[in-house]
Amino acid sequence: MRVKYLGGTALVLTGLLAGQAQALELKTSYGSVNAGYANWNTGFENTHRGEVWKATADFGAIFDKGEFYSFYESNVLNHAVEGRNHVLSAQTHVRLFDSDFSFMGKLYGQFENKWGDELNMMYGFGYLGWSGPQGFFKPYVALHNLSSDYTSREYGQANGLNGYVVGWTAAWFFDLWGEKMVLSNWNEFELDRNDAYAEQQHSKNGINGGLTLTWKFYPHFKASMTYRYFDNKLGYENYGDQLIYMLGYEF
Repeated sequence: MRVKYLGGTALVLTGLLAGQAQALELKTSYGSVNAGYANWNTGFENTHRGEVWKATADFGAIFDKGEFYSFYESNVLNHAVEGRNHVLSAQTHVRLFDSDFSFMGKLYGQFENKWGDELNMMYGFGYLGWSGPQGFFKPYVALHNLSSDYTSREYGQANGLNGYVVGWTAAWFFDLWGEKMVLSNWNEFELDRNDAYAEQQHSKNGINGGLTLTWKFYPHFKASMTYRYFDNKLGYENYGDQLIYMLGYEF
């Protein structure tokens, strides 16, 4: 199943990139590679899942008619191969008629974890008008379609329409004692999930997000701390959190 997911994801990502490449002007692009440590047992809630060593990479591009962002994460590198999991995400906004309103699409896949493979597909509308040199706030509303290994004895497979998502990405750029800093947040409210997925995640509704403080130093290096939070998500009932510490190189 993982091969099928990855193949389909690669085709969709190729299409998204091809569509963005037709935009008239590339305004900026960015990317980084990162490595670090996370602990499920620190934060306001102890979720009893232990330590995690991880590696990540991200890439983004902003065009005059839209933008694209992708993210890859390899988790639990301190465990045997069969105990690791991988996350792949890609999100795009395409401006509608040169306005600040956009068609928004997102893929978010989790592979080889103990809950089985899962691919989330979101498509809806966003807004790009709240953006400037000091930061941005980019909200969206999307339908949520799911492909998952999970099968409920009562409701069957957790596939198909899975409610909808209200979310955003946001960032604030500032200086502190002469150092470049970024405070960023991504957040999603998952609403009206299907019955099988609600059984797996313990509720019809859930929250998924992270708040990150990043210090950019030297020419291309950065250090960050993320407060990762979730509610009835990641297979955990009620509210849970995690602290993540990363070092990265920007290019």
